[in-house]
Amino acid sequence: MKIDNYFGKITPEFFGKVQESFKLYKDHKQLFDRRIIDNNKWYKSRYASDPDAPIPEPTTPYLFNAIANKHADAMDNYPEPNILERDERDSGIAEKLTKILPMQLELCDFKRTYSRAWWYKLKNGAACYGVFYNPDFGRGKGDIDIKRIDLLNLFWEPGIIDIQDSRFLFLTALIDNEELSVKYPHLADRFTGSGSMDVLTYDDMQNTASRDLLRDKTLVVDCYYKRRVGDKQTVELIKFTDGTILEASEDLGDSGLYDHGMYPFVLDVLYPDEDSPVGFGLVDIVKNPQLYIDKLDSLISKNALISGKIRFMVKDNGGLNEYELSDVSRDIIHVAGSVGDENIRELQAKPMPSFIIQHRQNKIQELKEISGNRDFQQGGTYGGVTAYSAIVALQQAGEKLARDMLSTGYDAFRDVVYLCVELIRQFYSDPRSYRITDGDGKSEYVRLSGGELGSGYHRAEFDISVSAEKNNPYSRIAQNQTLTELWQMGVFDPARADAAVLMLEAMHIDGKEKLIEGIKNMKAEFEAAGAPAQPIEKAPAQHKAAGALIQNQNKEPKSATEIA
Repeated sequence: MKIDNYFGKITPEFFGKVQESFKLYKDHKQLFDRRIIDNNKWYKSRYASDPDAPIPEPTTPYLFNAIANKHADAMDNYPEPNILERDERDSGIAEKLTKILPMQLELCDFKRTYSRAWWYKLKNGAACYGVFYNPDFGRGKGDIDIKRIDLLNLFWEPGIIDIQDSRFLFLTALIDNEELSVKYPHLADRFTGSGSMDVLTYDDMQNTASRDLLRDKTLVVDCYYKRRVGDKQTVELIKFTDGTILEASEDLGDSGLYDHGMYPFVLDVLYPDEDSPVGFGLVDIVKNPQLYIDKLDSLISKNALISGKIRFMVKDNGGLNEYELSDVSRDIIHVAGSVGDENIRELQAKPMPSFIIQHRQNKIQELKEISGNRDFQQGGTYGGVTAYSAIVALQQAGEKLARDMLSTGYDAFRDVVYLCVELIRQFYSDPRSYRITDGDGKSEYVRLSGGELGSGYHRAEFDISVSAEKNNPYSRIAQNQTLTELWQMGVFDPARADAAVLMLEAMHIDGKEKLIEGIKNMKAEFEAAGAPAQPIEKAPAQHKAAGALIQNQNKEPKSATEIA
């Protein structure tokens, strides 16, 4: 057996196994793919009702509100990497990477990718990041490229819970036939679009226009697999379509596609399943309560339309001009003879029983509970709770779900950063310059090359910690209020510098290092002026009270921005 128009290292036997595995993986994943498509169609129907319906069915946006609220939590706590060296010899490069990586992620437009991935994750239960090195980026020099991968296009081995354990990993894409013919002219007659008809998409592909669109595209499959060469594990790539190999990384040598030896994909899972690397999302758990709410809302709305309208039962030949009766602009209605109850009777439907309305309200509360989207998370209050400190305490207690959700998201972000570091090590052969702007608006230019990360005898290894880039507005307000109270109590008096430093060191306040440094400088200036600072034991009672206040604050639950 021979592979058509291919003369590389990939054997027909191995390529046959690749094709057979692709079919197996795709068949096994159909249930999950269908669930994603159905959930997205149902989610759209919640905000895109049929405009042609005589009476539009009510669609309450509680699910959208729950998803939007959790997406806002994620963006309020957008992650920032901190690179920590494992060997003290690498402290300089670790500090440099900490400055450069946020700028590198910005060059990749990662914040937009992160936002789209969170929308996808909240609806479908998992999001996937692809961390590649694109040789066409950076004016031909090549650069890191981070993409959000649609899970409909990713296929893994059945039964695994970590995609790194999959024997093969497949990524599919519909590519225009003309583009493929330009890139692979010797295979131009192969690009007919015949292999694209069995792919699942979000749109209905049954109409003629959609089928015509697919005829101009061909399904291209990227097959990633791991291979061991000596004591090194490499990641290889075969790009093929409809039984024809387009290119293979093994034909370029034994170094492999990526030196880090891992699949360039990171899954960020919301609610995990035990038998799959992906999980389920908010649509899966909130769909049924939302449907019941919409059904009850429809019943109540129809009853309101019927019971809110007064109608009349008019006897045939009863002597009443019903056209004048139905015309509310007429002041006079003509009748023939006398009008009695036997000729006309008012008809009005009974209003909906109160227990049905209460049942709908209970369903709304149920949806909020199971989605973790309580009123306090959105700034609302009930039950007579009006004190600021009480509302903040309830918000912090209710944020445990958000903290857990963000924690798993930070784990995925850490893996993304690790892959970025390894791509820098492998591909940044020439130094690259970055402009870093500090908090004071000053610019610093930092140069970095992959060689600085080391290889061979000394290879720099790093730990990656993740924290929120910025506090959310509520945390900033609380922090500013705490600092204002400390200032009013005289904590920042230069004569009390020693007590102030001890207090700040025990506090959880962002930027406290600058505060401590400023207090020490004020103390030095104060002492230079001939007025020694008062020792701690002579500090007034108000400072002791401030210390007790800070200790109590430190016992409160941490906010979502302090999970790292």
